[in-house]
Amino acid sequence: MKTYLEEIAKDVYAFLLWDKSWNSYNNCYLLLENNHYILIDSGKEEHSGFLYSALKSKGISNKDITHFIATHGHKDHIGGAHFLGEIEGFIHNKDLELIPENLRNLLKMNLPDNGSTVSNLECVLLGHHTIGSVSLYHRKSKVLFCGDHICFFGEPLKGNNVVDTGKLEREKFKQFVSDWSQNEDMRKKHNFHLFIEGLRAINKFDVEYLCTGHGVVLKGNINGFISDLLAFE
Repeated sequence: MKTYLEEIAKDVYAFLLWDKSWNSYNNCYLLLENNHYILIDSGKEEHSGFLYSALKSKGISNKDITHFIATHGHKDHIGGAHFLGEIEGFIHNKDLELIPENLRNLLKMNLPDNGSTVSNLECVLLGHHTIGSVSLYHRKSKVLFCGDHICFFGEPLKGNNVVDTGKLEREKFKQFVSDWSQNEDMRKKHNFHLFIEGLRAINKFDVEYLCTGHGVVLKGNINGFISDLLAFE
């Protein structure tokens, strides 16, 4: 199983695992802030051993994790939280129906539509990928976690670089959004307007690193990239 654990900014780590069943990297992140260890998304339940082994290699136990935040309720973002024990976990209440019974006691349904959460992470409800999807912004490092609102599903890493300018990924995604914008049936079926509104919300922040749910972490000129996508409205 191919995995990476890399510090992408001071005290912000990305964990990527190649999921053969999906032919994609699945991502989760760890933020160290104010004596808190905050896990953002957790991967699938069956892959949790790889995540916690990687963290252990950095001297971090799963018992050290104090908080868990899910960007949304899909299994590749919440499954691994099953092994965290008694911690504070958060998800938006609109994704309640996606949460299996064995995790409902762990997750508090109180992420704000727009406001601060753990360690002053700035949370915004995006509501497109799932109705409870959120983005989380860490102002000190200029890192934005966007879940699957933008992601590079199925894309390999260029030169095994977890963090990259991602020129090819940007161009592919721009082409995808361009094609989507020109297909009226797909605009309606997949709520293109709500996707655009989510991009506007993301673009209000000064972002240096874009941490998505799948694939490379983008670095540099993120607001320019988002603005390019907004041009397809």
